[in-house]
Amino acid sequence: MLNINKVLDIAIEKDASDIHLIKGLKPILRIARELKEIEEEDILGETELYEAYDYFVRGNIDKDETYKATKRLDTSFEYADVRLRVNISSAEDLPIFTLRIIKNTLPRFEELGVPDIVRRMTLQPQGLILVTGKTNSGKTTTLNALINEINESHNKKILTLEKPIEFKHKCKKSMIVQKEVGRGGDVDNFRDGVKNSLREDCDILVIRRD
Repeated sequence: MLNINKVLDIAIEKDASDIHLIKGLKPILRIARELKEIEEEDILGETELYEAYDYFVRGNIDKDETYKATKRLDTSFEYADVRLRVNISSAEDLPIFTLRIIKNTLPRFEELGVPDIVRRMTLQPQGLILVTGKTNSGKTTTLNALINEINESHNKKILTLEKPIEFKHKCKKSMIVQKEVGRGGDVDNFRDGVKNSLREDCDILVIRRD
C-alpha cells in the first residue's frame, strides 16, 4: 500500500524538486538533478497508482473527466503548506505521476542572474515581454520573481492566467488576482480569460502555460 503522505514528507525533508510515481518502480525523487529512489518504499503496481490517482483527483468530476478524455491532467495540490504541481499522464494504460514541489519563497530577482534591463522593461507603461526556454530552465521562477518585484515596489493591478497556478502571491503594494485556466478552474480557456481581462481594469496581464 502506498503512503503518499510519507512520500511527500520524505521529498520535502530531502529538498527534492520532483517526485515520480511509475509502475514497476519505487517512488523516485529528483534531488540536485539526480534521480534517487526511496528505498524504504515498495515497488508501485496498478493498485498503488490508482490510489495515488484518487488521492490527487479527490473525486473532482471535471478533473476526472479531463484525464479520461485526454489521458493527461495538470493541476495543483497543497500539502502541509507546500504547493505541488501535479502532472498525471498515462503509460501502459495506467496513470503515472510527476509532482513538482513549489518553493514557498521566491529568490530575489537579482539572484537569478537575469539582466537588469528585463526588470526595467516591466516598468514600461505598455508592451509585451515573452519568457521562453526549455523545460526546467527557470521560466516560471523568473516570471514569478518579476511579478514579485512589481508587487513589492509599485501600485498596480496584476491579473494572471495560469495552468495550473504554482506560486501563490500575496498582495503587497500591488493587487494580484490569480486565475486557474481549464475545465473546473476559474476560466475555461485562455481565450476567454484574455477577453474578460479587458473588462477587469488590470495594469498587467500575465499568461503562463507549460
